[in-house]
Amino acid sequence: MIEKFKNIMLNHWTILITMILGVSFGLYFPFQAKNLSFIGEIYLELLQISVIPIMMTAIICGFFNIFHNSDSIYYLKKLSFYYFIFILLTCFFTFSYSLIISPGHNLSKETLELLSNGIANSEKTLSKNINTNGSFIELFKNALPINIVKAIYERKDISILLFSILLGICLGRAENPNVTTAIKFFDAIFSAFMKMVNILLYVLPIGIFFLISGFISSVGLETLKSLFDLIALIYVTILTLFIIFLIIISRKQKISIIKTINNLKSAYLIAFATSSSFASMPAAMLSLTNEFKLEKKNVELILPLGISIFKPGIMIRSISIAFFLMNLYKIPINFNSLFILLITSFLSSIASTAGPAILSATTFGVVLSPLGIPPAVGIFLLLSIEPLIDPITSMLNIQSNCMVTVLVSKNK
Repeated sequence: MIEKFKNIMLNHWTILITMILGVSFGLYFPFQAKNLSFIGEIYLELLQISVIPIMMTAIICGFFNIFHNSDSIYYLKKLSFYYFIFILLTCFFTFSYSLIISPGHNLSKETLELLSNGIANSEKTLSKNINTNGSFIELFKNALPINIVKAIYERKDISILLFSILLGICLGRAENPNVTTAIKFFDAIFSAFMKMVNILLYVLPIGIFFLISGFISSVGLETLKSLFDLIALIYVTILTLFIIFLIIISRKQKISIIKTINNLKSAYLIAFATSSSFASMPAAMLSLTNEFKLEKKNVELILPLGISIFKPGIMIRSISIAFFLMNLYKIPINFNSLFILLITSFLSSIASTAGPAILSATTFGVVLSPLGIPPAVGIFLLLSIEPLIDPITSMLNIQSNCMVTVLVSKNK
């Protein structure tokens, strides 16, 4: 009975129907959808309960494994190589499409007035909550895990990541016989929280319905019209890279594209519905281990590490908004500005959190300030389009890191 219920709830047709119903409910009953969106938010919070324990224990065990054996240099070299190549590929497509589409180049007076009013209002509220004048050195200092308990409480993902990496490396190099017991403890915690995620997947369609209907009801039509070119640019770039990464996974695993999509569908759906690549990480890890037959220790290291470091969706978002504003403010687009965008968008993506847009917006000034663009303007645009683009940026983030995991890992 339980197995039959599980098959029905996780069936792709059930998920698809739920998504269509959620969109329809959000469009035709926006008031009710907004009032009931807390159900979806509760589901998201339940998923996120497991995110930090899974990320920490997976990275600790993963770094212990690579520094405890002779394969450490192999993995570090391959990861560095693939991250570098795909960061350049992400920037290439984003730059190319941005120059072709040229968002913000020919806006009407009415649209400019709409944006100006929104920017003026946003500056009043955002300036009190966001510090956009921080330097790279300050960002690095803030990322240091001086107090890991405080870092976990404040969801400082980079600080948590650095702490987990350092602890894993130190355990891997330690000679104390009790280290094995510590690693077994972390592995048990990892397994327990993965079990929690498995249970939550049984009610995934319910969570999807309320999450999607809630964010559809909050999207303003007039704002979307004025930012159509920008949203189209982000969608086209993400779709291009998503397909390329999908083909790479398919070729590497020697299976069809349909089979690849089917194996990763749970991770895709969670990423889309929750707008969080971290929330979808446990489902992706299960798929890579069980469906793609990759070694568990490799998956536990590479995927959590990549999701914290390699976020092409956030890079695309940052570069696209920067191009939009450069056209809006008539700032020259040349080699220097493109190089600045490449470096700052990558640093901003590393420093960004997996939380709501208001949190990731705190690092967005790093991208805009060197170009002479007021950070508050970009933050307003980011918060305006975030409900529409965040689901697909999260899907690309999980897709890209699944690809890197497949390329680097060894099969069982």
